[in-house]
Amino acid sequence: MVHQDIIKGIWKGLVPHRVEIFAWLSMLAKINTRSRLLQIGIITPENSFCVFCNSSIETPDHLLIHCHLPSMIWTWWLNMWNLSWTQPASLKEAFHQWRPAKGGPFFKKIWAAAFFVIIWTIWKERNARIFSNISSSSRELQDLVLLRLCWWLKAWEDDFPYSADEVIRNPSCLNWEKSVAPRNSSQHLVPHLWSPPPIETLQWNVDASYKSHHDHAAVGGVLRNSMGNFVCLFSSPIPLLEINSAEVFAIFRAIKISINSDRINNHSLIIISDSSNAVQWCNQDSGGPWNLSFMLNFIRNARKQWLSLSIIHKV
Repeated sequence: MVHQDIIKGIWKGLVPHRVEIFAWLSMLAKINTRSRLLQIGIITPENSFCVFCNSSIETPDHLLIHCHLPSMIWTWWLNMWNLSWTQPASLKEAFHQWRPAKGGPFFKKIWAAAFFVIIWTIWKERNARIFSNISSSSRELQDLVLLRLCWWLKAWEDDFPYSADEVIRNPSCLNWEKSVAPRNSSQHLVPHLWSPPPIETLQWNVDASYKSHHDHAAVGGVLRNSMGNFVCLFSSPIPLLEINSAEVFAIFRAIKISINSDRINNHSLIIISDSSNAVQWCNQDSGGPWNLSFMLNFIRNARKQWLSLSIIHKV
């Protein structure tokens, strides 16, 4: 019955399925926080403290709600909409209380998706600090929340008119009135755990989303330097393509932006994609799908002419 209570309301298809699974496991206290690793004997008590505060045991509820950093992210989101809350005792309680006080059908979906995006962003930041020794500021995490929302809503059935840049500059445009009824969606994954490039090198993490059997697809990318600072980002709809072809489109868009930017084109560049097929096609001197010939030739010429351009597969 406990499992059934938690499952209710999770599987809405607004975010990638693995993020829904993560939320479900988090509410069941089944994710591999340090408290769980301590419980099963993998780490010692002195290594079980939260990476954000280093003063409390890292439980799912502490990590995703109660610690100072996640608390700041939740407060920031609520303050944007002139709301406040009494901090819930648990993540499960927070999920069941997570209802918008205003807004139309589209904003209700935004609000529902935001819960998943916030806890996923906190989890990714936790892993980046532990495994890569990289940390983002609270402002950068806020931007990542908005960016992930923009990536994932591109795979919805709503013709949302604003770009990710516009949303980050003015988040209130998420309270958009015109919408159409959602349909079941198939979404691709966002870039995985970020690791820093070498000094003086910039790194794109690109990704694509698509809705099978419909005419909706989108690409996005984030460019950061070796310190983890944001340099550029993009998110845009594209013609409907299967997911590997869409990843090529994302790589193509990242290179095109880089070539035309004086801030970028004099740096060494790394582009990370989680599509092994797309990366293989881009790194070959020929071949690949015929309908991608223009983009692939553009990418291959850029790869040969750039002083240092690496296109890498990473999952």
